[in-house]
Amino acid sequence: MSEFDDYAEEYEQTLVTVGKVYGFDPAYFDEYKIKEVYNFLRARHLSDEEITFLNYGCGIGKSEKFIRKYFKRAHIYSIDPSRRSMEIAEEKNRHLTNIEFRLLNGYHIPFENTFDIIFLANVLHHIPRTDHMQVLERLYRKLNDEGHLFVFEHNPFNPITVKIVHSCKLDKKAVLLTPLYTNRILARAGFNWRKVRFRVFFPKLLNFLAFLEHYLGKVPFGAQYYFVARKYV
Repeated sequence: MSEFDDYAEEYEQTLVTVGKVYGFDPAYFDEYKIKEVYNFLRARHLSDEEITFLNYGCGIGKSEKFIRKYFKRAHIYSIDPSRRSMEIAEEKNRHLTNIEFRLLNGYHIPFENTFDIIFLANVLHHIPRTDHMQVLERLYRKLNDEGHLFVFEHNPFNPITVKIVHSCKLDKKAVLLTPLYTNRILARAGFNWRKVRFRVFFPKLLNFLAFLEHYLGKVPFGAQYYFVARKYV
């Protein structure tokens, strides 16, 4: 049984409490991540393709409605090690079509096909560091040659983020990853092209400054960061 089975029922309410620090509803953070993926691919004329999209560590299925919103032609594959979370995810997204939920057994990805997009949202910091290479090497093998891996993580260089993580019971075993560490393990796993962006600089109270986010992507103090990675340059 996954440790997240114990928190599945109260997961959303816990995130509401945590999100009050920045003043945003948790859905804001779910959507912004998918929107970042969409905007990156749209700039490369790939967003309207009929793609395969793997949500690795989908939890209770809070991202799926946004994946469908932005990627209308995507076939969505969502996996998580928590059986109870998967049950909730399936129920929450029962109205969506062209989507499959599977239980993640260990780190084995329970689909035969490969993927155009692989998405990990705040997943790696819950996985023991001794297992990071195993996870990323498996994801490397499941990514299409022209595909993109998106890895979102909390930024340990942001003191507010660190405070939130330390006060959240969902993250009691989490070990935050520095961008340098994440870049290094992605390279070791074989992802030869990598790009990092920093995001979430302003609380809702200062949302009128949100337009500056675009220009601050290389400033390493946002609340979160993400890597886009590919097999080849």
